[in-house]
Amino acid sequence: MNKHNERYLNEARKFSDKIATKFLMPLLFLIFFMTSPLVTIILTLVLSPLLFILIYDRKIFSRKFLNFSFAVYLTMSFVYSCLPRYQYQSFRLFHPGWTEVAGKIVDYKISWTPATKQSAASSYASITYTYQVGGKEQRVVAPEAITRYSGNVWNTDADIAGHNLALKQQVEAYMSNKNFKILVNEQADSKLFIPLDYVTFWGSFYLQLIVIILKVGLTIGIVISLPFAYTYILERVKENRRRNWR
Repeated sequence: MNKHNERYLNEARKFSDKIATKFLMPLLFLIFFMTSPLVTIILTLVLSPLLFILIYDRKIFSRKFLNFSFAVYLTMSFVYSCLPRYQYQSFRLFHPGWTEVAGKIVDYKISWTPATKQSAASSYASITYTYQVGGKEQRVVAPEAITRYSGNVWNTDADIAGHNLALKQQVEAYMSNKNFKILVNEQADSKLFIPLDYVTFWGSFYLQLIVIILKVGLTIGIVISLPFAYTYILERVKENRRRNWR
């Protein structure tokens, strides 16, 4: 009976692994891939086969290539999320119908979003801006125009207040330095790009995810190693006592 159960569990495990590797992982990859910025898709399509052939010298039609492509995609997504100026420039490249207009930020509001299924813990700024089109002033509210992720698993009231204050100071600096652009298209849609820094880390969800994983992994590692460290220290103390008694 036990052998039968063990055989059944092994078969069930093999079946679930097969479903995960052949169907679920490719499906998740496809969903992430198709909802990503166009520049990330292009870089993944170009770099994945080139790097795979250079590194492994193999044909690209394999499961290993799929896993490699997913790693390239995650890397490109991480790098791209930290480069707001290049996000703006890539948008201009792939949306030639959008033009820059003069405008200004007239108001902003800092709020806090706790960690949920839809979002990670972060401060965000809703920004109200205006611009002139056809002699008429347009007023637009951009919800969550800037996001500052906390990078913490849990956030105290002091953490929340600190991140909100830091984001407030950032927004005011962007406003005073005019570190933003406003684009409009022929349908009178507008888009605010803020900031235009070459590199920024607080606004990257991928970086936040990596930081949290590292923190959780480090905490688990410390907790697991504590009994071994305690045993090692206890043995050292006993050994020192034996030497003193001799």
